[in-house]
Amino acid sequence: MIKKRVVVDNFEIDKGLEDYHPVLSKLLFNRGIKTREDVEKFLNPSFERDVHDPFLIHDMEKSVERIIKAIKCEEKIAVYNDYDCDGIPGGVVLTDFFEAIGYKNYVVYIPHRHNEGYGLHKHAIDYLEKENVKLIITVDLAITNLEEIIYTKEKNIEIIVTDHHLPIHKEGSEQELPKAFSVLNSKKDICNYPDKNLCGCAVAWKLVSATLTKLRELEGKESKHKKEFKEILENVKKLPIGWEKWLLDMVGISTIADMVPLQNENRALAYFGIEVLRKSRRPGLQHLLKLAKATQKDISEDDIGFTIAPRLNSASRMDIPQKARTVLAENNLKVAMFAAEELENLNNDRKSSVKDITDTISYDHIDFKNDVIVVGDESWGPGVLGLIAQKIIDQTRKPVFVWGKGEGEILKGSCRSIGDIHLVELMDRCTKGTFIHFGGHEQAGGFAFDKNNLEKISLELNEAVKHVEKKEISKDKFEIDAELQIKDVTMELFNEINKLAPFGMGNPKPVFEFKNVKPAKVREFGKLGGHLEIIYDNGSYEGLQAIAFGKIPKDFEVLKDGNPHTLIARIEKSTFMGKTRLRLAIVSVIKTNLVN
Repeated sequence: MIKKRVVVDNFEIDKGLEDYHPVLSKLLFNRGIKTREDVEKFLNPSFERDVHDPFLIHDMEKSVERIIKAIKCEEKIAVYNDYDCDGIPGGVVLTDFFEAIGYKNYVVYIPHRHNEGYGLHKHAIDYLEKENVKLIITVDLAITNLEEIIYTKEKNIEIIVTDHHLPIHKEGSEQELPKAFSVLNSKKDICNYPDKNLCGCAVAWKLVSATLTKLRELEGKESKHKKEFKEILENVKKLPIGWEKWLLDMVGISTIADMVPLQNENRALAYFGIEVLRKSRRPGLQHLLKLAKATQKDISEDDIGFTIAPRLNSASRMDIPQKARTVLAENNLKVAMFAAEELENLNNDRKSSVKDITDTISYDHIDFKNDVIVVGDESWGPGVLGLIAQKIIDQTRKPVFVWGKGEGEILKGSCRSIGDIHLVELMDRCTKGTFIHFGGHEQAGGFAFDKNNLEKISLELNEAVKHVEKKEISKDKFEIDAELQIKDVTMELFNEINKLAPFGMGNPKPVFEFKNVKPAKVREFGKLGGHLEIIYDNGSYEGLQAIAFGKIPKDFEVLKDGNPHTLIARIEKSTFMGKTRLRLAIVSVIKTNLVN
């Protein structure tokens, strides 16, 4: 079922907005953006207007004072960040800041995805104690590590938690926050921060921005500081006002890769993050883009989602997460380039591993009667389980739990849903002891369980799901923004549509309907085939290309006879191999009478 958005031909808009391109006006209207003020704000993000004061986050003042105290006293600081494409850039934001002000007394700890798993770990705290660490700053984790944070106190280490995940809830709705020195999380109910949906890296960037502000205030005051701290303040003085904006390349990557809603402040952070990415001088990142045949000056949210993020995540999935950090943080050209080449190879290994496993899965043996699909094999590496789960969910449209090898008698897994079932709530409703630990978001999570519980995992989940609220999500429901003709697809139109970018969660790419179009050519492409290309006549020599990765002609019955059909697609610009061209990204190919 494909559903058209309600679009009124003569919709009311404020005086002056009639100067906008008619398609852009419709797209804005469809998104509920109708007044001159709202349109101007949406189309023209402003750093000063849209990026909020970091001190509005609860515990920020306290956190900044503790970091400055550590710097003054030359205490060793540990940056403890997650291993994914939110935690690693967030950790780089903090260490870039320390390097810029000349503070070298820090270490970085990134837990190993397979050997340690997500979160703050007691053995890591023991290690940091031996390293004489006095202050830990977490990035993108630890909001639920209540026991481990108490353990840091026993080791006489103070900890600042920066995170964006949900805290543990007690009975009812009361949140149980860790007993850390301070907790920075814009989601907290006790926090009045205007945007509750910052990613983990953005929270870390807020901490850096606030700390830099305080250090500038100290730099401008006469006081008796130690020589070493005076040198720090001298370095702060040398930093240009607004220096922290250069860290937004990391925030932009994380905001888009972690799929937080691209609205309000997040829209501004993603918008300016992409602007910085296009100018970034990070040698590892530049080389990574070159290897992926992506053009840095034209970077878009698609390049982040489909090129940068998978490669950064491949480090922890297939090897060690520090390799991704090296690509982002290393200034030595040779070291950074070598790390980028390693990531490219790891990403190729990751794709091959996922394909090898998914090719062996027989959907005939999956019990579709179950509301929750559980599959696994002890030979499957933990790093690719989430990707396998996503492949299966594309086929089943049901919550999928995929488990693989762990350590000893403990098996580890990843889970995904299409958003109809809240996965953390689902696991929380299983009998206590079913899982050793679990966590994550509404649509993605991770878990570990004792091998002895293997046979009951499916039973527990399929019983628990009966008690979890289910949202209705239709597989074949697309919201069509407007009807176009093939000849309408021009660079002028693309530029108008792209004024709504960056696209992502909360601001999806517009979807268009092309009625009664007839293909000039239909073929498979790719080294081994497996991808669909349709060429439509638009009056040019090459025609207009429409593509669908992972689809082939037989996936769309209407393509068999070559008759006119209705194409549902998005318009995109390709700069592959340095050649710029417009193309259509196929959403669906259907008979015209199926659209209503």
